[in-house]
Amino acid sequence: MFQWINPMQCTGCSACAAICPSACIQVKVDKNGFYIPIIDSKGCIQCHKCENTCPVIHSTNQKQEDTMAFAAISKHDLIRSESSSGGVFSELANYVLDNGGCVFGAAFTKDFRVKHICVENKQQLNQLRGAKYAQSWMGNCFSEVEKRLKSKQIVLFSGLPCQIAGLQSYLKKRYENLITVDFICHGVPSSGVWKQYVSYRAQKDNNGKLPQYIKLRCKSTGWSRYQYSVEFYYTDEKKYSCINTKDPFMKLFVGDYINRQSCANCRFKGFHRTSDITLGDFWGVWDYYPDMDDNKGTSILLIHSIRGMRIFSFIQKNLRYKSVQLDEVSAQNRSVLTSSPSNAKRDVIIQKSLEGNFEEIMMYLERNIPKKPSILHRIWNKIHSK
Repeated sequence: MFQWINPMQCTGCSACAAICPSACIQVKVDKNGFYIPIIDSKGCIQCHKCENTCPVIHSTNQKQEDTMAFAAISKHDLIRSESSSGGVFSELANYVLDNGGCVFGAAFTKDFRVKHICVENKQQLNQLRGAKYAQSWMGNCFSEVEKRLKSKQIVLFSGLPCQIAGLQSYLKKRYENLITVDFICHGVPSSGVWKQYVSYRAQKDNNGKLPQYIKLRCKSTGWSRYQYSVEFYYTDEKKYSCINTKDPFMKLFVGDYINRQSCANCRFKGFHRTSDITLGDFWGVWDYYPDMDDNKGTSILLIHSIRGMRIFSFIQKNLRYKSVQLDEVSAQNRSVLTSSPSNAKRDVIIQKSLEGNFEEIMMYLERNIPKKPSILHRIWNKIHSK
């Protein structure tokens, strides 16, 4: 690992590996299932390009324009049903594809690893829809983005805030034909734990055979008030379905047991970002704008740049939207602004997860997570505290 950055601060964005002129930096998986850069000191020519490109050391998170906030819903029901929230990402992507552009984003591989890919038609776009709660492998995405930008093709690059920062640090300049879209991020779960969970589910549900496809944000149980579900679809109509608050992997993710260490002190939070657009779930929309909540998903849409506002103007006809206040956006979605501190049992839980001991972990959590007192107990306590 590099000497100029604390490993606990590294986001695994891969910008350093992409910029290295002697190709002596490789991104590999560490013992906890996270991507980290490894340098071959024998091949290093001491150019310091990797160090100077690191977005953690050299922050690109500078305010561009005043951020504008919207609640937004795609008017296309099929798009919204296949999306994590309101379907705005697909509307943005469709516009880019209709104009000869390409879209980079995270997709599942055949064995359900998560990898950044490039799509160039709408038939492929479904691969980029929906949540993938594991760190994505970037491969040569940054150099491919640069190549397409230089050829004057419109490029939409979607990713986590740290990945957007990594791309911008790598490019060193702003391209008018680049549109960057990041997401409100709770944290980055271990790709190793995710791989192990897919295997665990296959063994438990389907005699070890992998599912045909996975939906981590299925709306079959609804969306409003966090009611989405996790679903694994197997052959012969066999299916695993579980409300998100009961699913083992989601409990570990949301409980901050399996996330990357740098996520506990994320440098890329806030309302003002260098991405053009930030998307996410508008949790709490039911309290502020109930007319924008039909239990099918509503997006937060934050626009940070003139370029972002321009593309928004092109897709407005495909959206139902309403201007909202920034404090309404963050009221029930603190991940917009604040990091998620690692759970004290993180290291132990990650190791047990990598060993596939999910049932043991769930029993541990049941024993050790404090349960909320019942309504009767709360009333009793309130009376006797006076």
